[in-house]
Amino acid sequence: MNGGPFATHDAGYWLRGTLWGLVTLALAFGLRMLEWPCWQDPEFRLGPEMLLATHDAYHWVAGAEGFSFGEGHPMSELLRHMAEALGTYPAAVAFWFPAALSSLVALIVFAWVWALGSMEAGVAAGLLTSLSPGFLARTLLGYYDTDLVTLFFPLLMTLAPACWAMRYMLLPHLILRRLMLNSGLGAARKLWGGVATHELKFGNPLRWQWMLLLGLSGVVSWWAQEWHSVFPYLIRYNILLLGALCVGLAQRGRRALLLLGSLAYALPTLAGPWGLAATILILACGLGLRPSRACRALLCRPWVLALLWCGTLALAAEGEIWHTMTAHMGAYLKRGADVKDTGMAAVGYPSVAQSIVEVQDLSLTAVLAYFHPWVEAAALGLAGFCFVILRRPGALFLLPLAALGILSMKMGGRMVMFGAPVVAIGLSLPLFWLLRAALARLRRGALSGSWAGAGASLLLIALLVAPFAELPPAMSQGPMINRRHAEALVRARTVTPPDSMLWLWWDWGYAAHHFARRVTIADGAQHAGPSLYLPAAVLATDNPRFARQLIRYTAQHDNEPGNVFAGLDNAAAQALMERLRSPSTPLVAGKGRQFLVVSFETLRLGFWISNFGNWNFVRQQGESAALSIVTQGLAYQLSTGAVQLPGAPPVYASSISVLDETGVTRRDYLQEWFDKNPRATAAQRQRYLESRRNIHFLFNRVTGEKLAMDQRLYNSLMVQLLIGDPRSPRISPYFKLVYDNVFARIYEVL
Repeated sequence: MNGGPFATHDAGYWLRGTLWGLVTLALAFGLRMLEWPCWQDPEFRLGPEMLLATHDAYHWVAGAEGFSFGEGHPMSELLRHMAEALGTYPAAVAFWFPAALSSLVALIVFAWVWALGSMEAGVAAGLLTSLSPGFLARTLLGYYDTDLVTLFFPLLMTLAPACWAMRYMLLPHLILRRLMLNSGLGAARKLWGGVATHELKFGNPLRWQWMLLLGLSGVVSWWAQEWHSVFPYLIRYNILLLGALCVGLAQRGRRALLLLGSLAYALPTLAGPWGLAATILILACGLGLRPSRACRALLCRPWVLALLWCGTLALAAEGEIWHTMTAHMGAYLKRGADVKDTGMAAVGYPSVAQSIVEVQDLSLTAVLAYFHPWVEAAALGLAGFCFVILRRPGALFLLPLAALGILSMKMGGRMVMFGAPVVAIGLSLPLFWLLRAALARLRRGALSGSWAGAGASLLLIALLVAPFAELPPAMSQGPMINRRHAEALVRARTVTPPDSMLWLWWDWGYAAHHFARRVTIADGAQHAGPSLYLPAAVLATDNPRFARQLIRYTAQHDNEPGNVFAGLDNAAAQALMERLRSPSTPLVAGKGRQFLVVSFETLRLGFWISNFGNWNFVRQQGESAALSIVTQGLAYQLSTGAVQLPGAPPVYASSISVLDETGVTRRDYLQEWFDKNPRATAAQRQRYLESRRNIHFLFNRVTGEKLAMDQRLYNSLMVQLLIGDPRSPRISPYFKLVYDNVFARIYEVL
């Protein structure tokens, strides 16, 4: 039997645990705030508002502000209520809240380790979880997203059932002892000795305090399903595991009591507040009164328990839970084209999964490095967790988190955060047991257990946590949107009518919801199939007329990308694009007003946008343009077009464009030479072309970014609408510039 923190009511014990918990919380928050100096850049804020670090954060902010389909979601409602309580605005809460909630995750891990046998080791485990690269990368300042709760809720909602199971059930070595003692072998009796397991006193598993705690944990588990799609699967595992533990680890004669008590958690988990009625009934059965004893005797009859558990399992299996699970797995494992049924045949679109880092495969070494910066320590933590499971079966409730962490090798890097607490517990708890025993032996009992534990905890923190205190500032990446881009989206509120449609790349769709308060053609939830292809085709084409035609054609279909290809197959979809691209096709009549936003940030994604936008439906493949984001220092001469890396010969570019606060300085050396030499011979033209590389450079003087691209990407609309002359006859018949701050432009589609 494992007593855990609930095996004693000594006030000093609880006070000591509370103090250690507060130390964990304070240290975790302090380590998180080491990132704050990295945000002291004027480009990281728009007026008083800090720009946020992840795209999805703006979805919840917009929902909290009453805009977009995020309205009413718990993530949005939490922002709204906290902003109202603090007298601030949702974006401010979204920036600071990740540091607070991730520190609470450290506190819950501390509680878990305390329940597993050591409050002192919980400090190191909580801090290791908070600093785990996989969790840290998704919960830095400004990362207000569901990643915050995908780890918080699984740890919170299983803590009470795990503690209850460890308090009232046998440990595996006690099961083995019982089997050996019952074998009748004298050698076994001599080996084990001691008191038989049936004499151990476990107490009443239906105590009202425990039943109330299990019921409330069940309601939290049920509510968690509103926050993220992974929770319906986790809660069903928790229910099945709790039932299995009641069957396999019950003391003789107490299996029925445990199975009845576990329903106090299972039914609220599946039925929500309605399930609390069952919890209250079971709670009454444990009060010891005469009516409650009769009720308990009835409910503990085998056939009654069998009916109750069959009903529970039926609730767990109802609906389309297994179909939904398969669909979610397929979404993560898919690597080919996205296929959508259009009513007549399937149209294959480019798959966005290949371009999203979060869903790309990882090697085992990379996965371990996300668990802990030292790969060897991460592997040791996984092995240690197996040892913890043998000593404390309640740790089995965390097994799905370990599985999800390992499955990130195939399901993508976003899953690695689940392995953080598992490795932290497996690393800190066994090492703590060893260190505490070693420290106690050094003084031959002169050190008390608490002082030995404190010393072991300090050693663990010094060895495993302190070396990585620099991780938060090192991993800080700043905002996901440039200040000039955000400024342009804010101006969209005044230069576009409220019922207009904004066309921009889906990465910034949520940000447009917040800053511009306008509907967008694509966003973080609508970035597959036609919602991915259409804006990509507009941005990647070198034909402004085709882009205008495609936008207007989509508007005629109610600005619903799926309607554009309704009833078509691959050949018909390709034929439609060719027809809209043809100069002989009349201009599509207007319906409503549409606006196109281009920004320097969009260019950084030019490789993928061109691949998606140049998709051929018949061949089922795209054609990517070449793009390089140059990180080395470059020297360039605008007069000659020479660009030089340190220690390398100069490269004579086809063009150089420099963006700064005053505007765009653009030199197209090929066009300039041909304009100056209209009578050049074919041989002269060829020699000049051979002296120039097919490379176009863009330099951002504000951010220091340097891009090198080929002719295909340079001629694309996403580049030419940003740095080109909006009055040129190539652009002006189809697009009208309505806002320009050099680094972002807004055009109205004519």
